[in-house]
Amino acid sequence: MGNSVRRKWVRRMFVFAACAVVFWLVASFAVASRLTRRARPLAPEPLPTVPWGNAEALTLHTSDGQTLGAWFFSGRSDRPVVVLLHGNGGSRTACLPQAELLAAAGYPVLAVTLRAHGDSTGDHNDIGYSARHDVIAAVDWLNATRPHARVVVWGQSLGSAAALFAARDFGTRVCGYALKCPYRDLRTAVWNRLHSRLPPVLDHVAYAGLRITAPIVLPDFDHIAPVEAAASAPRETRALVLAGGRDSRATPNEAREIAAQLGSRAELVVIAEGDHLQLFEAAPDQYRSVTLGFLGKCNSP
Repeated sequence: MGNSVRRKWVRRMFVFAACAVVFWLVASFAVASRLTRRARPLAPEPLPTVPWGNAEALTLHTSDGQTLGAWFFSGRSDRPVVVLLHGNGGSRTACLPQAELLAAAGYPVLAVTLRAHGDSTGDHNDIGYSARHDVIAAVDWLNATRPHARVVVWGQSLGSAAALFAARDFGTRVCGYALKCPYRDLRTAVWNRLHSRLPPVLDHVAYAGLRITAPIVLPDFDHIAPVEAAASAPRETRALVLAGGRDSRATPNEAREIAAQLGSRAELVVIAEGDHLQLFEAAPDQYRSVTLGFLGKCNSP
C-alpha cells in the first residue's frame, strides 16, 4: 500500500512538473512574442509647430518595403546634417528636444520614426536589427537631395543599434556616429532588464525561458549584437559613445566595449548621474558641450 501511494505521489509530481515546464515555456514564448510586436497601433504624427525651426514632412521608403515618417529641419549649409533615431517605444516626436539643441547650433536635422513605431509601417520590432534598412533609407535620401552635405547619424538606444547595424554599408557616406546608451547585444539587454525588475532566482528563471523561446520569434536573435556590428564599422569614421553612470539597462561597461570595437576615432563619455536616455537631464551643460564639440569635429575630415 505504501509503495502504491508513493508511486501515485511520484506520478502526480511528474505531471505537475511537466505542466509547470509547459506553462513556463508557453508564457516565455508569449512574452517574447509580445516584446517583438509593435507596441501601439500606427498613428499619425502631426507636423510640429516649434519656435526654433520649420519642419518639412517626408515619407521615406526602405529597400525591404517599409514606409517611414520623417521630418526635416533646415539649418546652415556649412554644418553636417544630423539624422536622429529614437529609442524603443518612441518616435521622432521624442527627438524634438534633441532637434532643438541641434537647430539652435545651426545643424540641419532629419528626424526619422523607425519601423513598427509611430506613423511608420511594420509590425515586427527586432530592437534595431531590421531598422538598419531605415537608417540606410534616411542617408540615401540625404545623399540624393543634398549630395554635398556631410552626414552624422545620431541614435538613442534602439536607434544606436540600428545605426551600428547600418554602419558597414555606409563607408565614407557618413562622417560620424553619436550613439546614446547603446546596448551590447540582445542577450545582455534582456538580462539587464529582468535582473533589475525581478527578484533573485525569478530573474534567472525568466531569462532562461526567454533565452529558449526568443529565437523562435527572432531567428536572428544571436546576431542582434551592436558590439559585433561596431567591429565592422569604418575605422576612419568618428564616433561618440554616450553612457549614463546610473544606467542599468545599457551599462557604461557595455558602452566602453562598443567604443573599443569602433576604434581609435571613437570617444566614450560617461555622464555619472545619468540614467537610461536621461543624460541631458542629469548634466545639461556637460551634455551640450560634449555633443556639440563632437559635431564640430565632424565639420572637417
